[in-house]
Amino acid sequence: MKILVVMTAKATLHLLDGEQHPSGFWAEEFVVPYLLFRDAGHTVDLATVGGRAPTVDRTSIDPGFLRWVRPEGSPDEDAANAAEYVRVIGSTPQLQRPLALEDLGEKDVAGYDGIYISGGHGAIGDLPKSDELAQVLRWALAQDKPLATVCHGHTALLALRDGEGNWPFEGYRMTAFSHSEELVTNMAGRLPLILEAELTRLGARYEKAEAIWDSHVVVDRRLTTGQNPYSSKALAETFLKQLEEG
Repeated sequence: MKILVVMTAKATLHLLDGEQHPSGFWAEEFVVPYLLFRDAGHTVDLATVGGRAPTVDRTSIDPGFLRWVRPEGSPDEDAANAAEYVRVIGSTPQLQRPLALEDLGEKDVAGYDGIYISGGHGAIGDLPKSDELAQVLRWALAQDKPLATVCHGHTALLALRDGEGNWPFEGYRMTAFSHSEELVTNMAGRLPLILEAELTRLGARYEKAEAIWDSHVVVDRRLTTGQNPYSSKALAETFLKQLEEG
């Protein structure tokens, strides 16, 4: 099988107070699904807006941050996870030469068995603004391709409209990075959008885990969504089952 992974190419995020905040893709949201897809024997292509090489959010490979949000973990485990993320990122040549979303046509999309959209706060800066990504996703929906997205990868869905101007995911059950989780980041109150609020406004039936940072995955029809970086493994495993079922 063949999977297209869509990623943000933004290295900074313009905040409401004018700061250009260092950002990018979130390591766990790429590395964990990528390894599961690859180890299951699937071909994985990466694509970004303009074919630009994505930048990892440095916070996502900081053992201190991982320990802060996962207090049950040990420093050694956090350091090992961060080191693994760095190793995989450094040994994945597609990250240096991703496909350009602008170069993908309807036949190219037909050649993929499913599309996974990775996240990170950087996604807010480019994914919802890309007409080319919106077209790729419209083709995927028309071809009944399974879609999966995690955390802020959902921003790619915000600008989608069908031929009658309606949001195609209205009424879908889904999860995404929660407002509660945003409030404990260092960008609280400064982000250009709150994803939970935007999805609810568009008509999604939003769900979340009982506690912040807990893993939570929702499947509704051909869409699989994960709440936060720590949902990446469960999301990828669920997505792989969808692909196997066809």
